[in-house]
Amino acid sequence: MRILFVTPYPPSRIRVRGYGFLNELQREHEVMLITQCVSEQELADAESLRNQGHEVIVVQESKRQAALRSGGALFSNVPVQVAYARSGLFAGAVQDLCSQHTFDVVHVEHLRGIASVEHIARNHPLIWDAVDCITLLFKQAVVAGPSLPVRMLARVEHKRTQRYEARLLGQLQHILVTSERDRQAMIELYRTQMGDLMSNDEALSARVSVLPNGVDLEYFRPVHLERRRFNVVFSGKMSYHANVATALYLYQQIMPLVWQQVPEATLTIVGSRPPKAIQLLSHDPRVEVTGYVPDVRPYIQRAEVMLSPMVYSVGIQNKVLEAMALGTPAVVAAQVAESLGAHPGRDLLVAGSPQEFANTTLRLMHDSELHATLRQCGRRYVEERHNWRLVTERLVDIYRRAVAMHSGNNIAHGTEVSFASRISI
Repeated sequence: MRILFVTPYPPSRIRVRGYGFLNELQREHEVMLITQCVSEQELADAESLRNQGHEVIVVQESKRQAALRSGGALFSNVPVQVAYARSGLFAGAVQDLCSQHTFDVVHVEHLRGIASVEHIARNHPLIWDAVDCITLLFKQAVVAGPSLPVRMLARVEHKRTQRYEARLLGQLQHILVTSERDRQAMIELYRTQMGDLMSNDEALSARVSVLPNGVDLEYFRPVHLERRRFNVVFSGKMSYHANVATALYLYQQIMPLVWQQVPEATLTIVGSRPPKAIQLLSHDPRVEVTGYVPDVRPYIQRAEVMLSPMVYSVGIQNKVLEAMALGTPAVVAAQVAESLGAHPGRDLLVAGSPQEFANTTLRLMHDSELHATLRQCGRRYVEERHNWRLVTERLVDIYRRAVAMHSGNNIAHGTEVSFASRISI
């Protein structure tokens, strides 16, 4: 297949979903990536992709331009992150590519990605990889956001994003999310926002497919490292408000209960761009806040336990999958385990209250047999359920259906051009 891959940022080991798909797709298909870049780091990520053999087209804009668009959204009904990414320059570049080249399918990642190019769906088979239901994320952030400004913005964004995502669900035929929870949230959003409570559930459900994230099983492979006794790790992009809320909850509610029993226990928070509230935690000698690190693996693999007590979340937690792949036992909130579909008690452990998280963590620190079982079963689960090759095979099947449907629609409308005739699979 000839695939146009559209992203609002360059995929990387941090922005892992597009990165995993690109690496697998290029093995058997022709893939051209067009991406927006607003920072030096994003330009470096794009260049890294080129060095790996990917065909990459960069549309560069300044952060100031994006910020001005976001500011303007405050006086409109457009979600701020949609306004941030919606670029006439980017939309024009994508349109030019579609005019100059023949693509069998267009793959667009994230709400910010579709912001500039939803019109492409009129003339091309388009897959919108929404990744998560952002309305669901803001619904939770209204209540549990880590600060008053986050909660206030979430309240505004929740209403706007409801309308925006519902409209996209009505217009686009092929939508991906990473978990069944997000899929159900999307379907319910459409039915309530569009006033279509009597819609055909089967037809509506067929538009939204669950496609989980994968893990690079070679990169995240266990190696022999001496574990840091009684060390707990939490990882993730620390500029993300849900991770900030969870890191604060972990430090303030869970770790004091652990420290009551094991005073020498330590907490490591790994992730880029931690806000001041997280940086201040490093004043406690028992806490390490790393900020950006080029390689998260040693921090995760040396820890005795990965905790993911997400206060609120959507989609799949990559941090948990990567820990399991590295052989570090994970203790997670119930919604995290549900989104993964992992087997509690075998692949990972589930806790609810701070006391349950503390008790389960202490149990793992002292039960070497349970620790070994979780290391082995966690790795096996990821190998079986989150192999990028298998996940990408399912993605290609979705591409095929999109192309066939688009071709059928063209025939029904008397169009002579058949996209299906140009596929080489």
